[in-house]
Amino acid sequence: MLHNIRDLWARLDSPTRHAITRTAMWIVLIVGTVYTISRSDLMQDYAALAVKVEMPDKIVFPKSNSTVTLPVSLKLKNNTRDTVVLEVPSPCHIIRWYVTGMEGEFIQAPAEEACAQVVMRANLPAGHFSEDELTIPLDAQRYHAGQRYKLMLNYWGQDGSHEFEMEME
Repeated sequence: MLHNIRDLWARLDSPTRHAITRTAMWIVLIVGTVYTISRSDLMQDYAALAVKVEMPDKIVFPKSNSTVTLPVSLKLKNNTRDTVVLEVPSPCHIIRWYVTGMEGEFIQAPAEEACAQVVMRANLPAGHFSEDELTIPLDAQRYHAGQRYKLMLNYWGQDGSHEFEMEME
């Protein structure tokens, strides 16, 4: 088959070979660009309010610790053309989280805490972000090395998630 392709290529005139080469280069460039954009933050989420969760993909538990802190950065973007009013029933509802296994089985959530029942409101202008950072204490006894987990978050009433893998030192 390779011999047939070489013969075909040799029989083509120079302008045709150049056209085929340029077409192949454009195809590679387009496929590469689409792949790169799909794997990057350049791809826009067009939901009215989009949550982005940034955190490590691998968490390493030291043998000597029973807990490790997981640093999490949250961004909520207003993709609408108007200012959005964010509202939750209490300060404890601004950020809520829990961890599941990949099949959805419950692993861990924060301990219940007393929270003032004061409605929280904030304005998020069009095209702007609301950002928060938190550290989540993970209990080593609930996790297994080599397993993948999913951190589920609710930030100002909008859901987000991020998968991570657990490793032991």
